[in-house]
Amino acid sequence: MTIQKVTRRFFAQVLVTGMAFGLFPVLMSKQAYAVDFPSKPVTLVVPFAAGGGLDVTARIIAERLKDELGQPVLILNRPGAGSSVGARVVAAAPADGHTLFFTSGSAFAFANMLVPNLELKLQDFAPIAAVASNPSVIVTSTKVPVKSLAELAGFSNAADINFCSTGSGGLNHLQLEMFRSVVKSKTGKNYNVTHVPYNGLAPALVGIRDGSVQACMLPYTVLVKNLNGKELRVLAVQSKARLPWLPDVPTTGQLGYPEMDVNDSFVNIAAPRGTPEVVMVKLENALQKTMQDVNVRKKLDEMEVQAIFMGTKDTHKWLEDEVRKFSAIIRDAGLSTK
Repeated sequence: MTIQKVTRRFFAQVLVTGMAFGLFPVLMSKQAYAVDFPSKPVTLVVPFAAGGGLDVTARIIAERLKDELGQPVLILNRPGAGSSVGARVVAAAPADGHTLFFTSGSAFAFANMLVPNLELKLQDFAPIAAVASNPSVIVTSTKVPVKSLAELAGFSNAADINFCSTGSGGLNHLQLEMFRSVVKSKTGKNYNVTHVPYNGLAPALVGIRDGSVQACMLPYTVLVKNLNGKELRVLAVQSKARLPWLPDVPTTGQLGYPEMDVNDSFVNIAAPRGTPEVVMVKLENALQKTMQDVNVRKKLDEMEVQAIFMGTKDTHKWLEDEVRKFSAIIRDAGLSTK
């Protein structure tokens, strides 16, 4: 028997065996992902209300990402419960890369400790990349007599104060709990403020305008800057470095609260757990090219959002570190439902 005949017979046997045991269709389907993905529009699920900074950031990136993927990229706003509403949508979606989570910070990774009957964990998602830096600022209404972080730390002992965030159990809420802890350690007194959660930045700004709240932990966006000196007074930025758009506003560390400097946050994108590796690589590469686009970076800069790119491995490590840090804060604050 010739070598050619032996070779043909061998591959024929492999084909028959693979079909008999259901292996060949599986192999073919995985290869098809590499060729056919995306086969339909891709949806970015944003866990905050439309019109806020994260929503606008998502739309700018989606407009360019569609060119890289060759399919429309749609935005689906699902606000609520510290980003867990949007997280549920993504975790329950088919793991084929067509439904992605576009969020600011890491709250979705530990929301299971805060939301009753929520079992989602970081392991239920496949982080793809981080695409922007989204530092938070500490602000007060100009209607209250507080002009420094030290004054804000002592203000609750003299008057009732409503302190808002962009969502219960979200990153800004946990930053408030961290601030409570730091103030108590420095003064020996409880920081008695009432937490008022809003579903996103835009509703929070309405609350501070109409006097419903006196202070807030908020993500910095062009919306905040436009109100600076009018309805809002920006006291500090929670970052290791001052923002180029607010050079006169000190960091929390410069004001004697270095513990708050660790709150640098990143806009990150994740897929459902089990998304094929070939799809993950395609998405990571498409996002990297998108974030290198001059027009995308220019539009984000005009919003005063710092464009970055951090790949899958580094994004996953950052999220793991965030889970460890904020899990401790949640337990110390008595917020855990577990």
